[in-house]
Amino acid sequence: MVTKSINLRHEHKYLLPYGNYIQIRNILYKIMKLDKHTLNNEGYHVRSVYFDDLYNTSLKEKLAGIKVRKKYRIRTYNFSSETIKLEIKEKYGDYTNKRSNNISKEEYKKIIHKDIDFLLTSNSEIKKEYYIEMKNNLLKPKVVVDYYREAYILPYNNIRITFDKNLSVANAFENIFSSNLKTNELPKEYSLIMEVKYDNFLPSHIKSVLEMFSLNKLSVSKYLLCREQLT
Repeated sequence: MVTKSINLRHEHKYLLPYGNYIQIRNILYKIMKLDKHTLNNEGYHVRSVYFDDLYNTSLKEKLAGIKVRKKYRIRTYNFSSETIKLEIKEKYGDYTNKRSNNISKEEYKKIIHKDIDFLLTSNSEIKKEYYIEMKNNLLKPKVVVDYYREAYILPYNNIRITFDKNLSVANAFENIFSSNLKTNELPKEYSLIMEVKYDNFLPSHIKSVLEMFSLNKLSVSKYLLCREQLT
């Protein structure tokens, strides 16, 4: 169901050959701005813990191509516990809506160890939804998804084009803030994903850049790719 705090955005994903990545990013660098979180040439580091329930509903719905579905995850940046996002990402065909709350490192550890009563006493609808899912459907962490993100933005229409690079996977959830967490890289053909996100429309000069390379939109899910690597 559509939530009250809805903000639908277009989202398109592409698996990119490395050569296309270099060509596209060289153009975007001239016509868009680098995201303010950029640290270096690689961009910035993203690490997400994805959750699924007893029946692996998120995984099965993705495989079945269900148009309306949800994903639950906790996301951190640059190996830091300063910003930890408790997120629910909702998918409606080619549109997405993301809801999130900040949590502390201590709260993250409680969630991982199923000490979740604090979620129910919160004023946050997101935390309450996590509590219900963990209690009723045995939602729990399934996989750690790791990559570097190079992001370009435009100030209107909330336009954001990102390159997610060096995708890797782990199944250790205790210390996701460590740069020494052991991860396994995905095969090279899955290691570079471009995402294009915007609110209302994509301007013609951005659209023409993407059309120049005859890219095909794919239903790519980093969660699915990484879960498959653990089986």
